[in-house]
Amino acid sequence: MAERFTGTFEELKEKLRGIPGKWNDLNPSQKQLRATSGGILNWYPATGSIMFQGKSPGLQELQAYVVSKLADRTPETAPVATGGNRIGAVAALSAASDVPIDAQPPVAAAVPGRELDQPYSKSEIIIGLIGAVGTELEKVRGMLKQRLERCNYRVVELRITESVIPLISEPGDYDVTDHFARTVALMDAGDKARKVTGNNGILALGAAALINASRQVDNGEPLPWPRTATIISSLKHPAEVEELRKIYPLGFYLVGVQADERRRFEYLTKTKGILRENANNLIERDQDAPVEHGQKVTDTFHLSDFFVRIDGDDDRLRASIERIVNLIFGNPYVTPTFDEYAMFLAFAASLRSADLSRQVGAVVAVDEQVVGTGANDCPKAGGGLYWPAYNPETHEIQDQQDGRDYMRGEDSNKIEQGKIIDEIVKVTTKAGLDESVIRSALSASRIRDLTEFGRVVHAEMEALLSCGRARVPVKDGTVYSTTFPCHNCAKHIIAAGIKRVVFIEPYQKSKAEEFHSDSIEVGFVPPGTPTSVRPTVRFEPFVGVGPRRFFDLFSIRLGSGRPLKRKDSTGSTLEWKPESSNLRLQMLPFSYLRLEYVASDMFDRALTATKEKKDAN
Repeated sequence: MAERFTGTFEELKEKLRGIPGKWNDLNPSQKQLRATSGGILNWYPATGSIMFQGKSPGLQELQAYVVSKLADRTPETAPVATGGNRIGAVAALSAASDVPIDAQPPVAAAVPGRELDQPYSKSEIIIGLIGAVGTELEKVRGMLKQRLERCNYRVVELRITESVIPLISEPGDYDVTDHFARTVALMDAGDKARKVTGNNGILALGAAALINASRQVDNGEPLPWPRTATIISSLKHPAEVEELRKIYPLGFYLVGVQADERRRFEYLTKTKGILRENANNLIERDQDAPVEHGQKVTDTFHLSDFFVRIDGDDDRLRASIERIVNLIFGNPYVTPTFDEYAMFLAFAASLRSADLSRQVGAVVAVDEQVVGTGANDCPKAGGGLYWPAYNPETHEIQDQQDGRDYMRGEDSNKIEQGKIIDEIVKVTTKAGLDESVIRSALSASRIRDLTEFGRVVHAEMEALLSCGRARVPVKDGTVYSTTFPCHNCAKHIIAAGIKRVVFIEPYQKSKAEEFHSDSIEVGFVPPGTPTSVRPTVRFEPFVGVGPRRFFDLFSIRLGSGRPLKRKDSTGSTLEWKPESSNLRLQMLPFSYLRLEYVASDMFDRALTATKEKKDAN
């Protein structure tokens, strides 16, 4: 197990007073002992974790002495540790995981203090996959692997269900030939892991712990694997994405794999042999479990950096994945599609919103020209929405008094919902009904889904209205919205003559498809489908490079990655080859190896606590 001391700094110094060396109180979060033997001990009071580094044999001597003293053994009998900073329980199981130690040698980390001025071009990359149950993720894994290997990257696959969940929450017994029973058992085990640990991102920490445990160690420091890609499948909760983005800030990419529900249902029933009722139950539970620690694919999917589509056209899927990898590896000739460009503008429009609940943006395009934009915010007299403006009296940029909701200090929609509930409770209590029961039931009802009392103009409506104010026709146009339109916006979209709506984030409260089934079709048009006799408005999920990484990957000079060149000094275009390409965004080892260790320690402690609780019962 990881070494840990949970006392005070003075108590630790007293415990280890026999070690010749110097203690340094670096900061409130880190205390350090530099032993004269050459070993270094770092103690982190917040977690109690102890980490060793330094040169051999001083490192091993220091570690052996500390382990002995903390275990109240004599130093002579203490074992010499050789695992560096590996987490004990995880390291013991890593050999059986999907994260093998390759024959390819690791590279030394950058020299401390010089990591910013040393060129580094062999960065690791972590790719997470997310798809609803019944999505054929194995196709995407295989195509990603082929393209990454073409770029001379070693590819490691790490499956949460096979490598992480069994470490912390062993699935119950099930018939291995019964796909439904297996899926339910793994869902239950994942939910249990999140619930028992109180951490909805625990499975992502486990994935980072396994990656950390696979690393070779030099003088107590973990080494990065050169030109290595780890594909993690599949993520199911927003907290998992959040944790991986913390640990691997520039090196983590999330790929959302989109498949229509009809296709997923047929895959589960026909290919996997699951009964129709059971397949429906799996789909419903997977997309939005009723408990906080359950799977939340609907809330996670829109966090993706890239979106790809499975519809039976494997050639199209392969081309999409190759384009994504080429972009990640700095192909300077990959530029945005119009859909990607328009969705990025919709995202940019959303940033101007001061709504108290969420930021939504939309644009209207006709013949691949953007003709209107909108965000969800409060309307102002004369047309349009409020903007903050310069106040010559205060010399500050300010919002108009009582203009936007935050200036009024309340959300009128929520206030009116509460008033409705209060009125119903008042009437029912006079009839002798229990007030607490009635109030609880009403608060959990769809009264909380009402939107008609809000002052905010929705983004899609404002985009259409902006076209009207400018006298620009929108018939046969396309609306790009960061969120699926609500049923109120949907009816105006239909009436305006819009032919297509593209969205990223689902909106569970929307009744658009139900209320307007005569005019709306949701999902992709299956390949080879003839044009419908009855005209409908197609609402389809966004496919392509998402807004999150648009600027970094498409800008050749202003993004976070290295600058790109398209021509040489003579004006001739430069050739880009995948075999000799490097990642556009490089992770310096110092930026993630320490965070990976912290994640490993957190997972190890959760694993220990879970086992102790199980043994106690």
